Amino acid sequence: MPINAGYEYAEAQKKVNEAKTPQEKIKAYQELLSVSPSHKGAEALRAEIKTKISKLKEKVEKERSKKGGGFSLNIKKEGAAQITLVGLPNSGKSYILNRLTGAKVEIAHYPFTTKKPEMGVMDYHGIKLQLIEIPALFNGFAESDKGPAYLSIARVSDLVVVVVNGEDDCERQLKIVAEEFEKVFVNLKKIKSKKTENEIKTCLVVVNKVMTRFKCEYPVVWVEDIKQGIWNMLGLIYVQTKQQGKKPDFPPVAMKAGSVVGDLAKEVHKDFFENFKYARVWGESVKHNGSTVGLEHVLKEGDIVEIHTK
Repeated sequence: MPINAGYEYAEAQKKVNEAKTPQEKIKAYQELLSVSPSHKGAEALRAEIKTKISKLKEKVEKERSKKGGGFSLNIKKEGAAQITLVGLPNSGKSYILNRLTGAKVEIAHYPFTTKKPEMGVMDYHGIKLQLIEIPALFNGFAESDKGPAYLSIARVSDLVVVVVNGEDDCERQLKIVAEEFEKVFVNLKKIKSKKTENEIKTCLVVVNKVMTRFKCEYPVVWVEDIKQGIWNMLGLIYVQTKQQGKKPDFPPVAMKAGSVVGDLAKEVHKDFFENFKYARVWGESVKHNGSTVGLEHVLKEGDIVEIHTK
């Protein structure tokens, strides 16, 4: 046992020894890593544990790929962001997809209505956002033939929206969803997330059907506020450009929060950045509308920017 390793480390080591399956070993090693000493003398130990976790993950992924016969999905990203809707059977994913995008996905009272990924485009003040609904999750979804491929869609998206049925036990639903993601080494980001060796994915919980209050470790909104909630979680702002003497251009441009005028100039065209002289801005980021600013001026949502070149 390493120097300064305490009781928690010994208990975690015991779980590693008792673990039988690769998945159980990964979870046990992750717990062992979380309680292992963090001083300089334990660096080699921590590195060894991380290596074992990595090798076990590779083994699990290979086994899943072999089991699934190499089934994979590649959905091209369209719009400013890609959002994946997930949830248990009859949670209301299809209803929300239809409501936000105008898609006409079948909705029924029986479970597993959605057999394949369904897509639609949501409009937010002119910004296009791609929404993808994957088939309903269940205990063991990650081990099913196509489960890993469907979860990989959520894994590469910009945001995971977890839809829960307010008429059922919301905490139980979230536990099942979170556990299926953990099986593919992804942790849904909690309001107070801890460090982990798994990938962290930003998520938003949406309560559908009944306005039920419950203890939630993740950001949560009611279905009536979902559109704004999605936008807030994406960390984007929208700004408009305009030409001198003309009305603002439409649609607006989606930018990362904290973007500056220089970022916008590059987005419009590299010549606007290379030949930049100054910009005039109308909106929340300036004290007076029409103020003259430089490349480093930080933009805010709804700003209108008129770029002048040399």
